Amino acid sequence: MSWLLIVQPDSAQADLLREALHTHVSEDVVVVDSIDNALSSIDECVPDIVLLPALIPADVEDYVISYLGAIPSARHVQILGIPVLERRDHFVQQRARSLMPWRQRQRQEPLTPGCDPGTFTRDVIRYLSGVRTLKHEMEDGARAALSETPERRTEPRFSRHNVPWISVTRFGRGRAALVNVSSRGVLLRTQMRPEHHSLKRSDRNVRERSRLTFELSGHEVDTMGRVVRCVPLKTGAGIQYEIAFCFDDAVGLHLPPADALVRASSRAASNRL
Repeated sequence: MSWLLIVQPDSAQADLLREALHTHVSEDVVVVDSIDNALSSIDECVPDIVLLPALIPADVEDYVISYLGAIPSARHVQILGIPVLERRDHFVQQRARSLMPWRQRQRQEPLTPGCDPGTFTRDVIRYLSGVRTLKHEMEDGARAALSETPERRTEPRFSRHNVPWISVTRFGRGRAALVNVSSRGVLLRTQMRPEHHSLKRSDRNVRERSRLTFELSGHEVDTMGRVVRCVPLKTGAGIQYEIAFCFDDAVGLHLPPADALVRASSRAASNRL
């Protein structure tokens, strides 16, 4: 599915942009009035272009960019800033003002020129063309990667039932289901979208860094790292997030070798027999 996501809390500006795009763009156009609604739309289906208001706070824009960067299927997405669009009646008002200068005194607010919607629409169409090319290149690259030898992991990964000493896993502000774990990172399932600080590569403020907590036989172990991949999954209960969390180099989570677990499980089975 190919579509455009527009975040515009100003309803008048949203109508101008929607009307301009609908007449020139064949892709579906979805307009939302908040970042929260935009992220929910992205979780449902990844768009091709995201249009953000020009006055959006820098940290909010950075979060949207970081979040899209963590979603594997969103590598092609382009993000554009929306200028203030010029209303159609602006030209009429300007002409009336020049022909009847005595009416200028009756105006309470000055006219502020904006961007022509048609001009901005042409910019969007140009970016859409680039997105289509990028998607084709990525699809060709993915097919080529499938034909190559699969990557071999150097670190063994253990599923949840193979590490029974990890009783609870907490990520962010809630619990997470542990899918598997290695000495380099974990794969989690959670109902909470990753927060901004968990997507950052590094952060000088240790208190704000992403933390993953394991409960091990009565005591807790905190590990630092960041989210390197996030896949929104539709379930019967709504959206869940499959998160790949990479440990910092200093974490050094020690796990037993895979053959030790196999031998232990085999001995337990033989004892039951």
